[in-house]
Amino acid sequence: MPEFYLRSYPLPDDVRAHAAAAEDDGWDGLLLTDTQNLSMDVVGSLYLAASATSRLRLGTAVTNLVTRHPAVVASTFATLHHVSGGRAHIGVGRGDTALELVGIRPPSAHEFEQQIGRLQTYLRGGVVDVEGFGSRITWLPMAGGDGADGGKVPVDVFGSGPHVITAGALLADRLTVTVGAEPERVEWAVQTARQARTAAGLDPTALDVGAFVVVGVGTDEEALDELVRGNAGISAHFQRGSRSSLSAGDAAVVADVTAHYDTYHHGLEHAAQSESLSDDFLRRFCVIGSPDECVERLRRLIASGLSHVTIVGGSRDIDPAVRQRSEHLVAKEVLPALRAG
Repeated sequence: MPEFYLRSYPLPDDVRAHAAAAEDDGWDGLLLTDTQNLSMDVVGSLYLAASATSRLRLGTAVTNLVTRHPAVVASTFATLHHVSGGRAHIGVGRGDTALELVGIRPPSAHEFEQQIGRLQTYLRGGVVDVEGFGSRITWLPMAGGDGADGGKVPVDVFGSGPHVITAGALLADRLTVTVGAEPERVEWAVQTARQARTAAGLDPTALDVGAFVVVGVGTDEEALDELVRGNAGISAHFQRGSRSSLSAGDAAVVADVTAHYDTYHHGLEHAAQSESLSDDFLRRFCVIGSPDECVERLRRLIASGLSHVTIVGGSRDIDPAVRQRSEHLVAKEVLPALRAG
C-alpha cells in the first residue's frame, strides 16, 4: 500500500496543532520546506511537530547539502530520529532557490551525487574523506542499528531530470520524482530510475520510488486554480533541465516560467511565473477537481509503480486555514479511496 506524505511549511507558532491534525487525519508523514530566506528555520518546527505526535514521520521536502553541510544534516536528523522514536526523514534536492538567494551556484549532478554519498556515509557512521582528512560522526551509528541500514535515517532524493533521478535511484534509500501529474511523465521518470539500477547491476524492483504531486480537491474551479497556482509554478520550474522530454507546448510554458522566475516570490500565487500558467497546463500538471476525479487520476499515477506520494496543496501565500481545510478534505475524501483500492 502506498504511503501518503503531506508537504507543508515550517510555521512554528501552529506546527504542533498542524502536525497533530495531520496525524489524526491519517497522513503517513509531514514534510516541511527548507528555504532560509523565505521562511522560518525548519529544524525547530520539526522538533515541535515530533513532540505533538507519536506516529507521523517528519522531515523535509526538501533541504540541501550546501547551506547545510552533509555532516550537519546527518547529525541533526539522526538526533530527530532518536528523539522521535525513528520517525525522521531526510528529503534532499539540489537546493536551487535556497542557494540562489545567498548567491551560491547549485551543485552539478556529479557534485550532488558526491554530497549524497557523503551524507549516507555519515549516517552509517563511516569515514568521509575530506581532502585526506577522515571525517566521521563519532556517535553514529546508534546502538541497536546494524552499522548499515538498521536504525539509519532514510534519505529521499527529490529529482526531475534524468541525472538527479539516476543519482537518487543508485545512492538514496528512496526517490521522489517531481515531474508533474501526467501519467506519461511519471512513467518516464520511474523507468529512468529502474533502467539506471538495472545498468548498475541493482534490482530495479527493489527501488522505493514515489512522486511529488500538487493536489487540490473541490468543485469551485476558480478557487482550486488560486489554491495550487503558486506550487504549480514551482513544479513547472523544476522541469527546466528536462525540457527535451516535454511536448513543444509544455516546453514553451516551462521556458516562459523560467524566464520570468522571481525567487523571492517562489511558491506564491501572484508571482509572475505563476500567473503565466494556463488553465489547461494547471489541470494537466496538477491533480485538481472533485474527490472522485482526484482519486482516479492519483490511481493512474500509483499504477506506474509508486510506493509513496508526497501531496502538495495550497501555495505559500494562501490563508493557512484555507490550506489546512483543503488538506483535511484530501485526507478524508481521497486517501481512504486510494488505500481501499
